[in-house]
Amino acid sequence: MIPPFGYKIPKTLQEACNLLWEAGGKAKVIAGGTDLVIGLRDGNQTPQCLIDITNIAELRRIDEKDGIVSVGAAVTHSEIASSPLVKRFGKVLSDAASHIGSPQIRNLGTIGGNIIHASPAADTIPPLMILDAFGRVVSKEGVKEIPLIQLFKSPYQTHLMPHEILAQISFPKLPSGIRSAFVRLAGREAMAIARVSVALVLKMEEKKGRIEDIRISVGSVTPTPQRMSEVEAALKGRLPDEECLQGAARKVSEGMIQQTGIRSSTSYKAPVVEALFVRAFKKALEGSA
Repeated sequence: MIPPFGYKIPKTLQEACNLLWEAGGKAKVIAGGTDLVIGLRDGNQTPQCLIDITNIAELRRIDEKDGIVSVGAAVTHSEIASSPLVKRFGKVLSDAASHIGSPQIRNLGTIGGNIIHASPAADTIPPLMILDAFGRVVSKEGVKEIPLIQLFKSPYQTHLMPHEILAQISFPKLPSGIRSAFVRLAGREAMAIARVSVALVLKMEEKKGRIEDIRISVGSVTPTPQRMSEVEAALKGRLPDEECLQGAARKVSEGMIQQTGIRSSTSYKAPVVEALFVRAFKKALEGSA
């Protein structure tokens, strides 16, 4: 049984910040509630008050200005998946959002909640890693911008203080000529948490057919979100033949093992993440620039 709690609906971000400050760490922010409600039901979350931010207009917008795409934390996965701005300038994120759960979950769940829950299996986080995303964090103490990769402390934990709100996620528009791909493997075709996912953006040299730039991030295989920087560096300037891709795939699984050590799931996940990396690369290569 869910224990009783207060419920407040601020109309502005400042009001929400004030309520969190006054709660002294005993309140939780709620928007879609797809993760928080499960925590309440299971007894893992016991806030004295829920602060509903879904009516705050500035948290529900998707904008583009000066080469930066900004997504409010209360924007739903469905809205991201269908957004012309995100499809045009960060397609890998809209593709990932379209894979989340069921239509009902996508209509309720928000990008801010997906990030703050900090699940290693969160579908939107690997795309945000390769988009070089950063978050705008607000509180009664002020506003700060944090590279998203620095937000995560450990599985299911972030560095956010109890009185802080992740208000917005932004990323630079991908330049022209960039291809992208998001692939995942789950226990069944739909409505399942990803066991492994790979997000990738790729730019090829027009004349020589070599890899000019590449960014790679994997999901569900490292404790906190990571870029595969060593693999990216090794691939730049290379021709993407089969030998090159297989070697890079092995480096991806080696990077996973460096982060997690050898576990009971390693024998399963290592070949899967290698195969998904190759699939993602070929999918991006075949896509339109």
